[in-house]
Amino acid sequence: MLRPMSAPVDIELIKGRQRAEDLRRLAAGEVTPEQLQRENAIVQSAADILHVDFSPRGTPEQWARIIHDLERG
Repeated sequence: MLRPMSAPVDIELIKGRQRAEDLRRLAAGEVTPEQLQRENAIVQSAADILHVDFSPRGTPEQWARIIHDLERG
């Protein structure tokens, strides 16, 4: 069950605490810089992303259907 929050969350404070914990773990030798970078990556992957293809796929009709379905859903 979700409970409403009684106070706003200070995202910068959370980020600062996480950064301090990351530095502590590095200093203690618990993780390598590479492991820490993988943990903090938005996309976690064992492989490096060498090329990202942003070219559109599909026909305009297919995209219209996808957008329509998303708006309904």
